[in-house]
Amino acid sequence: MQKYAVLMAGGSGTRLWPLSKEASPKQFIPVEDGSSMMVQTIKRLCRVVRPEQCFILTSRLLVDITKDSVREYIPEANILSEPERKNTAACITYATLLLQKRHREGILCFVPADGYVKDTESYAEALELAFETAEQTNGIVIIGVKPTYPATGYGYIHVEPVKNADEKTSRVLNFIEKPSLEVAQELVRSEDYLWNCGIVVGTMDAIIRNVKEYIPDHYHKLSEALEKEEPETSALIEKAYRQIQSISFDNGVLEKCASSLYAVKASFDWDDIGSIDALAKTLQEDSEGNRVKGRHIGINTTNSIIYGKDIAICTIDIDNMIVVGTKDEMLVCPRDKSQKVKNLVEKLKQQGHDDLL
Repeated sequence: MQKYAVLMAGGSGTRLWPLSKEASPKQFIPVEDGSSMMVQTIKRLCRVVRPEQCFILTSRLLVDITKDSVREYIPEANILSEPERKNTAACITYATLLLQKRHREGILCFVPADGYVKDTESYAEALELAFETAEQTNGIVIIGVKPTYPATGYGYIHVEPVKNADEKTSRVLNFIEKPSLEVAQELVRSEDYLWNCGIVVGTMDAIIRNVKEYIPDHYHKLSEALEKEEPETSALIEKAYRQIQSISFDNGVLEKCASSLYAVKASFDWDDIGSIDALAKTLQEDSEGNRVKGRHIGINTTNSIIYGKDIAICTIDIDNMIVVGTKDEMLVCPRDKSQKVKNLVEKLKQQGHDDLL
């Protein structure tokens, strides 16, 4: 069967404000080689899937910036848009039905556009194995990576113990979402728990079969809309999106059919760059323990993250701090409080500071 990849690129990345905003979310942030996380993801995928079979599904508001970002890598016609954000269940259902309409059959790989991976060789091997397993089982396969620390912000996949240490696939038992620190410490010591890095691979038939069973409203409303011919389809898709529930594919489908899933136990490094502190890990640490991007002049500045976009940042006598600035906004907070940025963005919305978002 033919292999296809779909980058899910409609998120807003509020935890990386002010670098990530509604009009330019985190998948467009450049990392260590100057290219964006989205472009790096495309390059990794194209080791396994041909560029003409690599698609991006994004929100209508981000189509233009997405085209500008990826025009060198995949055809412009492969950039698909959703009328509004309705979480990953809508994204995966819509893309699968649309590509089935165009290509009839195949194996799809859905990948978040903003993950960060350095080990591209192991990444490609895991993808190949996931495609192969999905085709052999006519099912859905997820990719998990071995935890390296007790993360409380990630989901975990509980897999069946393997008899042979060389086995790279396991049956899925269940999912654990964002555990407490105590639970995460137990999970990381076990060989039977993996970080869920959000990569889903499945035959079109298997994805639609499970959507039909577990979130039938998504299937019926979106498939009915796609039965029509253009230009009717666009308005009907908008109507369908307004009517369907906003739910993740994990919650809506995968958790309900866990016993029928396989997981590939991957060995590549992975981070979803869920905070400014995590983003800073993509930067080299200097002799003072600082991670710096942009123009910075500092005196007695240590163990800090300095990230400037179109401005110069000057610091004196600070330690273990985050200082992030753009030409319009500045964020300053202790380094261990970076997860609270999401709360700050909520406050900006509540107080009507839409011009800052």
